[in-house]
Amino acid sequence: MKQVDITEAVLRKFPEWIVFVIAADAEGQANLMPAGWVSFCSGNPPMVSVAIHPHRHTHRLIEASGEFVIAWAGVGQQDLVKQTGSTSGRDGDKFEQFGLRKLPAAVVKAPLLDGCAMAFECKVAGQMVTGDHTVFAGRIVAAHVSDPEVDKIVNFGKERYVAAQIKG
Repeated sequence: MKQVDITEAVLRKFPEWIVFVIAADAEGQANLMPAGWVSFCSGNPPMVSVAIHPHRHTHRLIEASGEFVIAWAGVGQQDLVKQTGSTSGRDGDKFEQFGLRKLPAAVVKAPLLDGCAMAFECKVAGQMVTGDHTVFAGRIVAAHVSDPEVDKIVNFGKERYVAAQIKG
């Protein structure tokens, strides 16, 4: 091992999952953003965590609503990752702008996104400021999988997305 600059070492973290974080305001207006900093953080109860910068529109929606959806991006959504990550929901409806199909959630107000490999509806169980991001821990209150199955995509850095096959 050799000591290197932190930035150099961080670049070796890839590959990472790509998810869409979906949240809605009190009137049901939904927004989505791509994120890579997501992880399971509890098995009992089942929980996931996601790190979101406080300046993001989605951050404000999650704080106000106390709920969100984590949806793993599926094959065919590579361009959508870049499109939704380079626009803000403050400026308009991303679902409408990109012609996305919403699917109804079972428990939370935010919708599911058609074409994703799987999705978890979450209620915020806690949050913590961790430097320049807030980590939201969400208790999974409903789970969904694609039917038929859709492979998830992973990010290998520099906008290189590859299918992670579900079946071996």
